[in-house]
Amino acid sequence: MPGKDTNIGAKRARQAREALGLDDHSPVACVLALLEERAGLPVIVGRLGDDVAGALWRNGVGALVWVNGTHSVERQRFTLAHELGHVRCNHDHTPVDTYETLSGKSHDPREVQANAFAAELLAPKAGVSALVDGEPTLEDAVRIAGHFGISPIAAVYRLRTLQLVSDRRGDQLEAEIAEGLHQYIDRPEPIHDGLADLEDYPRLPDSLAGSELAAVLHGEPTGNKRLAAAVASLAR
Repeated sequence: MPGKDTNIGAKRARQAREALGLDDHSPVACVLALLEERAGLPVIVGRLGDDVAGALWRNGVGALVWVNGTHSVERQRFTLAHELGHVRCNHDHTPVDTYETLSGKSHDPREVQANAFAAELLAPKAGVSALVDGEPTLEDAVRIAGHFGISPIAAVYRLRTLQLVSDRRGDQLEAEIAEGLHQYIDRPEPIHDGLADLEDYPRLPDSLAGSELAAVLHGEPTGNKRLAAAVASLAR
């Protein structure tokens, strides 16, 4: 049964989908465009440390999102949705997000809410429920994953949270994915996210062109040692 923070995150996601012009069941085609063009959040896609998935930076005026471009597109999509969740749930002073954070191993209420937000934003309850008829199979999990642009294991977690799969079948699906059996199942044509087109890093939004941060990221000299140190703590 979902807890308080899970319910809070999911509710904020439903509100965000409506505010951002999304219906209650369709996939998000491009999360990068959603954040920058609709939510007003500039995004930097870069080569971050191996254990860094992403981060939300606040400077007292606005917010900036980082995401690790070396990760799979599915993970980048979830990371961006997670960081948007921090914003929409009004979280302050959020730490750098790691794989452990996004995989649900943190019990920090802010992270639980942001994960629930990301799950509902990317794979809304109404949309997932419409694709399930009876006890889900591995084929169903793969189909749901492809439809919503998430990983197969994330699809199983979503089925569990929405109570659309029994604990026994959920355990079976997770075991099958751990064995790599999902790789032998044909996935539907994936939704195309702009993240998949990026090749050169760092990728900066137009709003940061000519900024001191852009200079630091491109290795240009700057007198802002504090900013350079902060960037170095994320990027590699």
